[in-house]
Amino acid sequence: MAFHVGDKVIHASHGLADIVGLENKEVAGVLTRYYVVRTKDLTIWIPVDHSENGSLRMPASRSEFERLFPILRSRYDPFSPNRMERKTQIQSRIREGNSGSLCRLVRDLSFYNRNRKLNDTEGIILERAVTWLVDEWQYAMAVSPVQAKHELNQLLDESFQNSKEQ
Repeated sequence: MAFHVGDKVIHASHGLADIVGLENKEVAGVLTRYYVVRTKDLTIWIPVDHSENGSLRMPASRSEFERLFPILRSRYDPFSPNRMERKTQIQSRIREGNSGSLCRLVRDLSFYNRNRKLNDTEGIILERAVTWLVDEWQYAMAVSPVQAKHELNQLLDESFQNSKEQ
């Protein structure tokens, strides 16, 4: 998919962003075309020919985003109790780069955090994932960040209840 200057996009590792430019840069003697992508905190360059590998995607539409709510309210999928295996599971979901995997990550880390203590890295990942999800939520659903966060927490509470009952 080709993106254009002015497009809102989701970066797999940084969340909601804007395409603010296209630039040619020479790296190691090779001229490459890049999207200039600006997030809240930084500007990054993504090679145009690599943008379709999952690093950039369009934000979910309102109807697509509404289809994510059942994921957030559903029973959690437990992570491995082994720290290294859990790290691999978390990284895998982040690499998937889609809204559904982000919702599952937030749901499952939130549940894990309610029953055990996340380590510092997992806590940071959960905070970032929630921020990315809330940013996309407010964009897709045209609501405030406070409302998006409140609705997210309601769905996660439902997930917690559904997980306890089963």
